[in-house]
Amino acid sequence: MASKPKVAFIGLGAMGIGMAIHLLDDGFAVTGFDVNPMALEKLLAMGGTAASSPKECAQGASFVICMVANSTQTENAFFADSTGAVFGLTQNTVVILCSTVAPGFPVEILDRIHQEFQRPDIQLVDCPVSGGTIRAARGTLTILSSGRTDVLRTAQPILKSMSENLYEIEGGLGAANKVKLINQHLAGVHIAASAEAMGLAATLGVNTKEFYETVVKGPACSWMFENRVPHMLLNDWTPHSAIGIFVKDMRIVTSEGLLQDFPLYIASATERLYQYAARMGYEKDDDASLVRIFLAQTPSLVSEARDIQSPEISHSSELICGLLETVHTLAAVEALALGNKLGISTSTLASIISNAAGASESFKKVATRIMAGDIVSGCTITQTRDTLKEVINLAQVHNYPLQLAATTFQLLQQAVIYGLGGEGQAALLKLWSTSDLSVEPLHITEYDPIPLSELSSKIPQSEENAQKLLCNIQTHLQAEHNCKLVVLDDDPTGTQTCHDINVLTMWDVDLLASEFRSDSRGFFILTNSRALPPNEAHALVSEVLRNVSKAADMTGKTFEVVLRGDSTLRGHFLEEVQSHIDTIGSPDAWILAPFFGPGARYTIDDIQYVGDRDVLVPAAKTPYAEDKTFGYKSSNLREWVREKAGSRFSSTEILSVTLEEIRNGGISAIKQKLLNVPKGGILIVNAVQAEDMLMFSLALLEGTHRYFVTSIHSFTFTQTNFSLKVSKEHQLRFAYQTGASFVSSRLGIPERPVILPSQIPNFKPTKHTGGLIVAGSYVPKSTKQMESLIERRGDNLTTLIVEVPALLIELQQCADIFTMIRHSLVLQGVVTRASEDLQNGRDVLIMTSRDLVTLDSINTSVSETSKQITNLDINSIAATALVHIVRNLSVCPRYLLAKGGVTSSDAATAGIAIKRATVLGQAAPGVPVWWCQREEDLKTQDQGGREIKWTEIPLIIFPGNVGDENTLADVVERWAV
Repeated sequence: MASKPKVAFIGLGAMGIGMAIHLLDDGFAVTGFDVNPMALEKLLAMGGTAASSPKECAQGASFVICMVANSTQTENAFFADSTGAVFGLTQNTVVILCSTVAPGFPVEILDRIHQEFQRPDIQLVDCPVSGGTIRAARGTLTILSSGRTDVLRTAQPILKSMSENLYEIEGGLGAANKVKLINQHLAGVHIAASAEAMGLAATLGVNTKEFYETVVKGPACSWMFENRVPHMLLNDWTPHSAIGIFVKDMRIVTSEGLLQDFPLYIASATERLYQYAARMGYEKDDDASLVRIFLAQTPSLVSEARDIQSPEISHSSELICGLLETVHTLAAVEALALGNKLGISTSTLASIISNAAGASESFKKVATRIMAGDIVSGCTITQTRDTLKEVINLAQVHNYPLQLAATTFQLLQQAVIYGLGGEGQAALLKLWSTSDLSVEPLHITEYDPIPLSELSSKIPQSEENAQKLLCNIQTHLQAEHNCKLVVLDDDPTGTQTCHDINVLTMWDVDLLASEFRSDSRGFFILTNSRALPPNEAHALVSEVLRNVSKAADMTGKTFEVVLRGDSTLRGHFLEEVQSHIDTIGSPDAWILAPFFGPGARYTIDDIQYVGDRDVLVPAAKTPYAEDKTFGYKSSNLREWVREKAGSRFSSTEILSVTLEEIRNGGISAIKQKLLNVPKGGILIVNAVQAEDMLMFSLALLEGTHRYFVTSIHSFTFTQTNFSLKVSKEHQLRFAYQTGASFVSSRLGIPERPVILPSQIPNFKPTKHTGGLIVAGSYVPKSTKQMESLIERRGDNLTTLIVEVPALLIELQQCADIFTMIRHSLVLQGVVTRASEDLQNGRDVLIMTSRDLVTLDSINTSVSETSKQITNLDINSIAATALVHIVRNLSVCPRYLLAKGGVTSSDAATAGIAIKRATVLGQAAPGVPVWWCQREEDLKTQDQGGREIKWTEIPLIIFPGNVGDENTLADVVERWAV
């Protein structure tokens, strides 16, 4: 193995020494320089080399890391007399500037090196770091990086070694420090707000320890509050991060505001607090000691108040929590406005800062609303102002200074005067009046249904042959041995056009690596993210993608990611897009292709249609658009994107490839459209038959297809480089949000007739036990299908209904859902009857009751003293009950048919607990069949795996919205003995 390059490290302070020693531990040869002899001795003791000057340190090094405190020290380190590092730089050295400096400073440094010192061979990475001394020593820092792409690639081994979270920020030198500037703006404000709030709490006689515990559990919390207030409670001013650092950092923030002619009300007020603390002699003390300037006569009051008895002060605590939350909100709006002024998008800042020291619950909330163009949700500005007024009046009574709260109050007053009082807090953006932050109005267009008989006259005819297109796609794929298509499926139904492909229901790195080592061209990962709340869906998809990247790196493979979603437009569109950006980078363009042929989901003139007998209905006029969680009003996909993603995409960033371009222009027209999509925009794919999607897929593959992936440790902004060469002159990176048909087209999987039990290897269709049908889907089509099944199968089918209202009544007597499930007499009866009938060879249908159960209908039927049931209970109890039934059956059924996406996922992952299944084909168009079999090579339960309940059993995944009213009965009859 080749030896790692030599690294020069200038600046061995509290964080720098930890970073340097970690690089030594990671196998790099490190020479260090610092003005402190003790730091050099420590480096020597750990196996490093000490230099007497920056010049000597830089000699012979491939990389020079500069980790000094500020820009003045940086200039001295590089340019001082004849001892500066610039005089010792080796040919083609890469300078890694890790200090927090003004965004324009990295450019100035590199210009001086190139022009004044005539060293154009030297390159620089703008690379501010954060995370503290412990994470520096562990190599788990958060690093923001920007610069020339090739230089970033060269520096990547060094950056990866030192980081857990590594982000690559587009925009060239200085872009990383722009993001760091925004983070420091927020971090500085949050420390000051924490000090202001804790001082007020102590002044009002609130138990400060209890108040701290209250805040960290609620919406008023920030990362800095949780981290710094313990120092205040202990009266411990050991300088883990000194006040002087934020004197410098807040000066950088406000100076940038002056440079940009941009008003920074909150940041300026915060800067004055740090300056005042420094003038009082606290500059070298911990920044949490800022609390002392609010308590000049009793500087230890916060610590002293941690043990006091404070009855009847809950209202004061609530008011101070409101103060914190409001200051955090205004700080977030101001910081996001400044970021946009500097050319950094809200989505980029949200994805990075939400996981950094500048994070707060208010920041996450307001950033989400801004990206969605939502200036209505939440408390109105007038309500927020009036609540803050009460706490300001209370502070005045006690003669307590509220610097940040007072500044925030004046901004709210100004917003009300401007006529914004009735709008939500996100509308505070208008105070900064930047064109970058204007919300483009969304106009929803109404569309009429199209009779199927008129369709052919509205679209150009296709002359393409599906078999020929498939052969061409397969030829291209055969030449690409190293690239896998990884399909993240938000529910199990995405396999409905595929066969001979694996599905994983777990995503540990070893399991993923086994798929990367296989001969397959791709595989599915069932995330079931559609069943999760938005924030959990974002976190889950990010986790999966991080593990996919690690597995690819372990196996030396490359990959593409498809986010497979619902062809009727339900799902976490924005959250999954953002997860992709946060974890493996922002693409040049997104491909949006919800077409799904077997389900009659067509995209025509950018409008999504759903076939219903002899009519194509605009998607927004179907019951799917009324979904309680994922409802929408737009049938036109251009409008739907903006409805769901708000300001994340403007109308000019959304293009489409039309049916005319696909059918008449062919590959060349599609390629041209791919090249025309604005950076980070969306391309909608119109399609009404398989040939349309095959033609588009072929255009994607027509050039040389390459997807390069490097290893990542955790969150990586654009560390992964995935590029599609649609021509020799252009390298484009695409990401995909699609329906099921795109996956089979892109993988060159031909259609196959419906699979029958007799065609499944190792399956004994004459097995004497009955088949099990489990139904949880509530969509009207599912209900009609089950009615048809019951009628047609008659005495050959046992129907057992799980009465959800009865379960909810049982829940009244239990501590939680899981206790109730374990002891439920209702479920015990279903399990016993189902096991008996399955053993006797009868097919069994287990379905949840069809009547709508609401919060009002159940809570009004019980006494006021009984346990109150939440919507979460109602939403989860039916699914949990069905899983319990499947897990506790004493008989293995002949097959298991799960009706509905969520039910199918629960049946696969929690019911029979499969880890990996193989898609055999379809039991009916759009109804996949999985083969579930125990695999000894996968993790055991002790290792964090699952113990499969049954093996060698077909699992039929029957989506809730597929087929007509007879399709379910047809499948059950075909699978009957």
